[in-house]
Amino acid sequence: MPPIINFNICDNSADCNGITACPQGVFVWDDKNRTIKIEKERCIDCGACVNFCSVNAIRYAKNEQERKQIEDEIASDTRTIKDLFVDRYGAMPIDDKYLFELSKEKLANRINSNRPVIIEFNRTETIECLLKSVPIVDIQAKFNKDATYSRFFIDLKDMAEYGVSTTPVLRFYYGNKLLGEIGYFENKNKHEYFERITEFGKLIM
Repeated sequence: MPPIINFNICDNSADCNGITACPQGVFVWDDKNRTIKIEKERCIDCGACVNFCSVNAIRYAKNEQERKQIEDEIASDTRTIKDLFVDRYGAMPIDDKYLFELSKEKLANRINSNRPVIIEFNRTETIECLLKSVPIVDIQAKFNKDATYSRFFIDLKDMAEYGVSTTPVLRFYYGNKLLGEIGYFENKNKHEYFERITEFGKLIM
C-alpha cells in the first residue's frame, strides 16, 4: 500500500528525504508542477520512508482501515508549514532569543539558576537540518516545563576547555549540577530519546 504525504506540514521540497531514501523511487519530484509525486505502482510496502521524514509528514498504512484513519487525521490536521519553522536543537537558529555569546562568565550565569537549565553546544560545521533536530519546546516539556534553554556556538579549539567532546550536545542542569547530557536527535529513536530526557528531569529534587 503506497505511502501518504501530509502536505499540511510537508515543505514539498525537491530535497525531500523520501526521494533519496526510498529504494524503489516511489517519491518523485515533479519539476513542472513543483511538487512531490508518489509513483504508487513502485511501492513494495516496506514502510522505510516513514523513518526518513523528520516532521512525520510521510505516513504508511498496512491496510485500508489504517489508510482511512490516516486520511481522516490529515483532513482534520490544522497545522501548517509555518509550524515547522520553530527553533530546534541541532538546527540553524531562527530566533536569537536562545543564542548567547560564549564565555565562561556567561555560561556560569546561565547554569547558576534556581530553575532547571538546558544548554546546547554546537558548531556551524555540525548544524543539521530537520532530519536530526527536534523542537526546543518539546525538549523543555520532557525535561521540565520551567527549564530555561541557552544555545552557545563553540569553536573546535575551545571544545576541550569547556569539556565538550562532540557537537551538538545538550546538557541538563539543576542547582548548578550537571544531571546528564545527550547528543543528536534521531527520528527513528524518538521514544528512547525523550525517555532519557525525562529521566534527567526526574533527578530534579
